[in-house]
Amino acid sequence: MTVSIIIKTLDDEKRIARTIECALKALPNGEGEIIVTDLGSRDRTIEIASAYPVRLTQITRPARFRSGAGAQLGYQYARHDFICLIDADMELDPAFLPEAIGFLERHTRTGGVTGHIETGAASANGLLTDRRIGAVDQLAGGGLYRRRAVEAIDYMADRNLHGYEELNLGVRLRSAGWKLHRLDRRFASHHGRDPRSRDLLLQQVKTKEPFGIGELLRAATGKPYFYRLLRALPELGILALAWAFMLASVLALATLPGVTMPALIIAAGLGMAVAITSFRTGRLKTGLYTVIVRFLQAIALPVGYITPRRNPRSWIESRMLGEPDAEVSRDADQATDAYEPGMAKTAR
Repeated sequence: MTVSIIIKTLDDEKRIARTIECALKALPNGEGEIIVTDLGSRDRTIEIASAYPVRLTQITRPARFRSGAGAQLGYQYARHDFICLIDADMELDPAFLPEAIGFLERHTRTGGVTGHIETGAASANGLLTDRRIGAVDQLAGGGLYRRRAVEAIDYMADRNLHGYEELNLGVRLRSAGWKLHRLDRRFASHHGRDPRSRDLLLQQVKTKEPFGIGELLRAATGKPYFYRLLRALPELGILALAWAFMLASVLALATLPGVTMPALIIAAGLGMAVAITSFRTGRLKTGLYTVIVRFLQAIALPVGYITPRRNPRSWIESRMLGEPDAEVSRDADQATDAYEPGMAKTAR
């Protein structure tokens, strides 16, 4: 049994070469394939990736950028029994895949397995990195999936999501009776942007990630796993507090005399939120960043929820680069058609 390693990328010219080199070393006995899925890079990412022995696919219109589209795009072209997902700023541990494959072969009802990701103490959304060993809700940050488990739930990642696609996948797998597991060993090293930096905040705005929670809830509405998803989203309570604070601020401005008093009350409330978050995360800049992100997520949630969706089973319009006559696309009017496994087999 061999592995398809899917590398999701967007404007990663500074990191893609190292990521591909580590992935090549990680292929068990050098067998398998590496699929680089590009979501519309405008830098030298494609040029650099094309110098390596990888399969390179790029999204094309009318498909649009979504972080969830990266994994699903690679899955469309993957040819092997196991599928490993990583981002373009990660270095896959060369010893992980043999151990993970062995675990999945011994545990036939486990749909996916991951390990520890070496990164900063805080994640991009301001929460501490999950370090639990054993059963987990999702393979946050990537991992190795059993193809048969993904086929049982029709598709890998929801192409409509700007974020939280791994949680969506994890909830759907567990709802179908599959287990997810984290090994007590390293999966990969992550060398992305400092989660405490202004650059990452700007990146969140650029990629529209704050809309992810609303889109995630919309995708699960009416599904049997909806309440399971709610239990896996503790940040919903924080977003509810953010909305309560915003409504209270509007009420204060509307009812209290003048501007100075309500402004001082609002400023005191924001200062308290930043202070509490900074104490929990251990750094003022991290606390400030986290509070800003939470307010962005709260505002974006209803917008994400009402955003029109395309059928997540539908083929993602794309092209294979470097392979003659390999462009693969589907008309826009097929956006609501069910995903046909035969399409992927033809493309392979």
